Amino acid sequence: MLRKAGHDVHTVLDEHLGGNPDPRVFDASRNNRARPLFPQNNTLCPNGQRGKVVRRDEEFVGRALVNFFGGPSCASVSDGEDPPDLYLTVGASPVGVEVTQLSQFTFERDGTLGNRATQDSFGLRLIEELNAKVGPSLPDDVSLMIGFRVPVPNVARFRKSLTEWVTQVASAPEKGLEQEREIEGSKTSVSVISERPLGRKIVGFVVNTNSSADIGLNAGLVLEDRIRTKSDICASLRKPIWLALLNDYWLADADTYAIASQKIKLGHCFERIFLVSDSGAVNELTISA
Repeated sequence: MLRKAGHDVHTVLDEHLGGNPDPRVFDASRNNRARPLFPQNNTLCPNGQRGKVVRRDEEFVGRALVNFFGGPSCASVSDGEDPPDLYLTVGASPVGVEVTQLSQFTFERDGTLGNRATQDSFGLRLIEELNAKVGPSLPDDVSLMIGFRVPVPNVARFRKSLTEWVTQVASAPEKGLEQEREIEGSKTSVSVISERPLGRKIVGFVVNTNSSADIGLNAGLVLEDRIRTKSDICASLRKPIWLALLNDYWLADADTYAIASQKIKLGHCFERIFLVSDSGAVNELTISA
């Protein structure tokens, strides 16, 4: 059974970068540096010719690869049949490119692996809901800081109990107040703090008790899983085929994945494998087949 090395934290704080009022996800272990989100809503690919609906992360990867290979004068991208997600043309011949995200795993009690983003999203959405529903009732000079652990066994009961508690505290907030209680097995805290500079009235943090703080372990596991899964999907496609990995586990950088890739011995069908960062930087990984 896989073991956890510790927990890491997501916090919802004021957005103070680039003047964007929308909340972002931050991670306390990286000094609250913004963790960009890749939207999952669908949009038509501007250069698609078959009417296929393409996710924005695929468009992002396509643009990054075009830039990597010299820009629009040297390369172009069009949508694929899914699979592959894209066709990248460098020179005369198009190459199929399958796109996937690298997202951190969780370690479940039964020894299986889960998706951390799925578990964390409940907590992050709940903090946003509380800010929208309860936040406006707070006086101008205070905000609330909320913290709790996920996953919780009964999300409906947890949401109801936490909302009632936060509403009660907000009705008569005393600056400096700190309260803790256990809700549905989750250690939960509510604190009254000075108002945050950009006006978010309710902020907070989510601790995932099923996550590991071992960045190298996490990177290796998700890298191997994505290559194996996508290789099975693309095995019957016309070759060559490339794989583009969009890094959504931002604690791991290109060097982390390069080290992890050296330890992976895995048969796969991809001629080339590329890592694409949230800034659009592209690095090629070598995975021994």
